[in-house]
Amino acid sequence: MGMTTPFPEPDSPELQRFAVQSREEIVSLLRTVRERGLPLNAFLDADSSFGVVALLQVDEAARALVFASPADETLSGRLLAAPPVTFVGFVDSIKVQFVASGACAAAGGDASTFTVPIPGQLFRLQRRSAVRVRPEAGRSAVCRIPLPGGTGEREALRVLDIATGGIAVLTYPERFEPIVGVEIDDCRLDLPGVGGAVVSLRVRHVGPQPSDERVRCCGCEFVRIAPAVQAMLVRYVEKRAGQAHVAV
Repeated sequence: MGMTTPFPEPDSPELQRFAVQSREEIVSLLRTVRERGLPLNAFLDADSSFGVVALLQVDEAARALVFASPADETLSGRLLAAPPVTFVGFVDSIKVQFVASGACAAAGGDASTFTVPIPGQLFRLQRRSAVRVRPEAGRSAVCRIPLPGGTGEREALRVLDIATGGIAVLTYPERFEPIVGVEIDDCRLDLPGVGGAVVSLRVRHVGPQPSDERVRCCGCEFVRIAPAVQAMLVRYVEKRAGQAHVAV
């Protein structure tokens, strides 16, 4: 798959492995696109015609996305008359792709903007160069998350794998229920053989753990992290990559 190319990935069983259908996760990822001002390519048809658009608003109440129209007026007109439009862009090392039908001019007939429904499915394709590694066997890594309420209590979560951009942890909903899109500050990450570090995390994905229905697998990205801690993680991942590489 051409995960680093700006063109749509064709539908296939392999592509479906990257499907995201959680409404909360889709909205969170699209809001990141808007907040960072990241451009998206809007592909109109099979001949790969496309225009570059900017996401202006994620209107969850109206279940709609508001975009700035392409600068090319011809492309802009074709977009409004097009069948389903495929949007492709990148958030850090992640390729984002989704299809939306029913593009129409924004309320008031403003030709400079258009809307589409928020998609029910989005593809989040990790670049293959983004290596994740497991902690050393027999030496568990732990991330201590502050519990809500300002009590000062923390929940120690087992780290399943780690990359330079984030971690995956195990959670028990009765003790800590992660919410996609929420940022968690003052998390204390302890890695065996490395030491402790304070990081801020954003919850990106929550899914079941096949081996235990009581447990959830929670994927988080690093939001705020000190340069020295980032360098430490790079060294840790590089050291472990040759021993316990986790395929994306």
